[in-house]
Amino acid sequence: MLLAAIAALTIAFPGAGRKLPWVEKAYMIGAVPRGVTNLTVQTKNVPIYRTGAWATMVDVVEGVNSVEIVYGESCTNHTFIVGAKPKVSASESEQGQVKAPEKKWEKLDYCGDTPVPHPAGKKPEEIFIYIDPGHGGTDTGALSPHGFFEKDANLLQAKALKKELLSRGYNVLMTREDDRALVLTERPRDATEKKADAFISIHHNAPSVGQDASTARHTAVYYWNDIGKRLSDSVIDRLAGALDGEVSSKGALFANFAVTRNPEIPSILVEVDFMTHPEGEEAIFDHTRRAWIAKAIADGFADWTRCGDDIQKGDSQPCVE
Repeated sequence: MLLAAIAALTIAFPGAGRKLPWVEKAYMIGAVPRGVTNLTVQTKNVPIYRTGAWATMVDVVEGVNSVEIVYGESCTNHTFIVGAKPKVSASESEQGQVKAPEKKWEKLDYCGDTPVPHPAGKKPEEIFIYIDPGHGGTDTGALSPHGFFEKDANLLQAKALKKELLSRGYNVLMTREDDRALVLTERPRDATEKKADAFISIHHNAPSVGQDASTARHTAVYYWNDIGKRLSDSVIDRLAGALDGEVSSKGALFANFAVTRNPEIPSILVEVDFMTHPEGEEAIFDHTRRAWIAKAIADGFADWTRCGDDIQKGDSQPCVE
């Protein structure tokens, strides 16, 4: 259980003086000291969760914003900056939208084009899995209301997954076993060179600046190509079932993530939960839940290894016994 053992108000996001992109509303998250039962942000009452965490939306303007926060008998003003509103051309204005720049969906430059053979028929001890705890070092990832880093939550969950997979007899390596910085595009290199059977990157999500952190919460598994999608389908099927009633599922989703752009190794990125949500933050410190999630991911992986005939036929649906 996560306890709110803080002596003063915590504002995890936005950080003091931070510059945000242009938005009309921005999310704020933080935690109040133990014993505080009332909180107002911009004169609006904000619910406090049992850990002391809170999340809300605030109205913002271009430039400097100073948000008044009243908690208990105390008051503070939190200042951050919002960038200029993008200029819209006449044609875009008529269409009512700004066109996003086109993205290039390119594979990692050290990857070949031929997928490793699907591991159907292999014994667990013949199967090699790489686990990637996202972020690390100065790349902290998302922040929770109490100011805990995503990089640490990812490592906790990745270690739980490694333990579960090892218990089933698989060969498992991790891109990092401690807090260290890694070059994003280099994270899958060793898995590619060693011809691993799969690459699984573990993350915890955060909403975009203009989304409400008090409501943004779901799980999802991301892929980039067909071999990644088949693994994603199997893993999210199990993960969604394990979290049913607690966290909704967005399913298997296509994304241009560096760690999944691999034509050789089936590669996925798992967004376990939203650590910006007060209940999502509390959940990451629950040892039993981490083991439960690890089991679900491992079950999904095992389902995928048994799908040899369907994989060869190009069936993208999960096959679960």
